Amino acid sequence: MANWAEQAEIHYAALAGYSDMRRTELAPLLESYTRVTDQYGVLVCRIILVLGQVPPKTTLDSMTRDLAADVFDFLHEARTLIQNGMPHLAYPLARRAFESLCLVVASNQDEAVASKWQSGAEVKFYEVRKVLAAHPLGESEEALKEFYSLFSEATHPRRGIVSERYLGDGNAFVLGAIGRPELILLADYCIRTLSLWFWFVAFLRWTYREILIQRDADLHRAYHEAAENVKAAKQWLVEQYNRLLGERNDPGHTVHHQPLYSNKSRRGPPQRGTACH
Repeated sequence: MANWAEQAEIHYAALAGYSDMRRTELAPLLESYTRVTDQYGVLVCRIILVLGQVPPKTTLDSMTRDLAADVFDFLHEARTLIQNGMPHLAYPLARRAFESLCLVVASNQDEAVASKWQSGAEVKFYEVRKVLAAHPLGESEEALKEFYSLFSEATHPRRGIVSERYLGDGNAFVLGAIGRPELILLADYCIRTLSLWFWFVAFLRWTYREILIQRDADLHRAYHEAAENVKAAKQWLVEQYNRLLGERNDPGHTVHHQPLYSNKSRRGPPQRGTACH
C-alpha cells in the first residue's frame, strides 16, 4: 500500500523544482521578452531613485508615485509567473497593473479623478475609460474595454479559463508548474504585458521629464533605446502568436483560442503587424 503522507511530502517539496524546470525550458523562447522587460525594469528603478531625492510638490504628485510603484510591483511579479509558464496565475496581477496604470494616467489628465480616488471613494473603470478616451492621443474606449474585459474574464474561474488537468485520467499529479503551458497563451500574455510596460514607462518619463532632464539627462537616450527594443520584441512575439494561431486553425487542430486581436480598435491591440501602441 502506498504511503500517501510520504509521497505528498516528496511531491510538495518538488513544486519549486517544477517551476525552475519550466523557467529553464522556456528561457530561450522568452529571451527577448525577459531582456526588454529587464531594460524597462532598470529604467523604472532609475526614475524611482531620482524621485527619491525630490519631495513631491502636490497631492497629485504623491499619489502618482504611489500608483507608479503599484503598477511596477504587479507587472514585475506577473512577469515571474509567465517565466515559470503559469500565465493563468499572472492574469489577476496584470489586471491590477492595468487598472492602476489607467487610473494614474487618467488622474494626471483630470484632477477630479485624482481627488475622488484620494478621498477614498471608488472610481469606476468606465469613468477612467472616458477620461482616457477623451484625450487627443488617448486610447479608444473600445481598446481599453477589450483589455479590461480579457483580464476580468481570465480572473474568474470560468470553464474556458481553468485548465483541464486530467487528474486520474492519465495524470497522477497536476499541481504547480508540472503541466506543460500553452505557448499561444504565453505569447498572448507577453504581447499584452509588453504593451503595459511600454505605456507605463512612457508615462513616467513624460510626467517627470523636467526632473529627469535636470538630474539624469542620459536617461532619455536609454529610454529611446529600450523602447525600440520593446517594439522589436513585441513584433517577434506577434509573429509567433499568429503562427501558433494559424496552426490551431488547421483542419487537424481544434480551435480553443479564437483570435484576440482585430483591426477594429483605433489604437488598441490590432491583428498583429504593428508594434507597440
